[in-house]
Amino acid sequence: MRVPIHLSEESLFSFLTSTRLPVVSSLSALIRWISLGLAIACCGFGITTLLVAENGLWAAHLPWSGALPSLLAAPWFFAAWLDWRHHRLQRAATLLFVALFTLTILANWPRGSFSPAWYVHPVLCLVATTSLGVTVGLTLTMIAVSAMLVATQFSLNNGAGGASAIDHWVHTTSLAAVVLASALAGAIVNRLVFTALMTAEAQRRKNFESSRALRHREKLLRHALRVETIGDLAGLVCHQLRNTFQVLMGHVTLASMANDTERAHRLTLIEETLQQASPLLDQLMRMAHPDEGSPVACDLASLLRQFHQQASLVLPGSIQITCEAPPSAPPVLLDPHGLMHALWNLVINARQAITGEGAITMRCGSDPHQVWLEVADTGCGMTREVQQRIFDPYFTTKPPGQGTGLGLTAVARYVRSSNGLVQVESEVGRGTTFRLRFPQATERRSEKTA
Repeated sequence: MRVPIHLSEESLFSFLTSTRLPVVSSLSALIRWISLGLAIACCGFGITTLLVAENGLWAAHLPWSGALPSLLAAPWFFAAWLDWRHHRLQRAATLLFVALFTLTILANWPRGSFSPAWYVHPVLCLVATTSLGVTVGLTLTMIAVSAMLVATQFSLNNGAGGASAIDHWVHTTSLAAVVLASALAGAIVNRLVFTALMTAEAQRRKNFESSRALRHREKLLRHALRVETIGDLAGLVCHQLRNTFQVLMGHVTLASMANDTERAHRLTLIEETLQQASPLLDQLMRMAHPDEGSPVACDLASLLRQFHQQASLVLPGSIQITCEAPPSAPPVLLDPHGLMHALWNLVINARQAITGEGAITMRCGSDPHQVWLEVADTGCGMTREVQQRIFDPYFTTKPPGQGTGLGLTAVARYVRSSNGLVQVESEVGRGTTFRLRFPQATERRSEKTA
């Protein structure tokens, strides 16, 4: 089942969440544990600084400017970790960037505008605007720039040395411009990436719809290929049912003139006749069903014997149909319903090629790599030119109105879809033999493994 993907205008995290790709899950787990690790590290560092350093709460001479930045950032890291656990990626990512901005701003605040750690902000703003979206990313950027300007004024009010006030403001405004430029670049990248994702998603949906429509049309085509076979089979079934009804009428007539014992005997014979006719109607219903079924491991010898029992009930008495099959054959991976359809096409073609009396012989055998089926008849045969075109769609040698030329096309399509091969041997006046070859199931598995 395909999962529908919904893209958010605010963030790329909604897209990543909806794809449910394995790489997204791995990335989510990595960021989740990073958030937890930073939360624990901030708590440990803040508590240690308070206990060890003198006036360790917040001072320029302390590592990371003391305990206050770490202790204030730790709850945000914990909140981000909890949201990552509950798969709220957008909110968790926002909280993670809030924690990073809190940590860096408070750590740089006492050190003035010339603190090297301020240069982390352009990178943070670029990543935040790209991943969180324009609105959230620019909001965090403006907060960072405002904090930088306020921190500069704070350091000047506290008598920061080493440079004049003009130098401080020139440096601060230059750095603020770099931060804003990074955020705007991130906004552009966000829009470009988002547009590319929207285009890719629209193309994916278009391909999916086209693929679904193609599968539906192919299913309808497979059903249409059955129509000719069903029509021919229905004619044979009606002929046999007419004979069955005549037998039933004879039993009814004789039973009406007989005693109770004879009537009971006739009822038993009527029941047996109806049971013999029932498979004919069942076969028509199965052939008319549009579903093809799924490939399974099959014993072709057993399937051929089952088909022989059905065909012997349908074909007229002037045509002798025999089955030469071993007790079992190596398994073959194919759709048994499709095989029955293919065999009916071959047998009906063979019956139409026989004028008057004749014979149809079905065989099954195997070699070290394949299992094969044969349908041979004693009909009129085919020329070499006809043999080269018999699998072409709509090619037929039957009179107009008696064939569509799709029967053998359906056989060839089915055999190819089962990774098999169709072979034809025919001679004018001496009959035709169709041989269907299928790879053994063990061979198919070894090919897939290789």
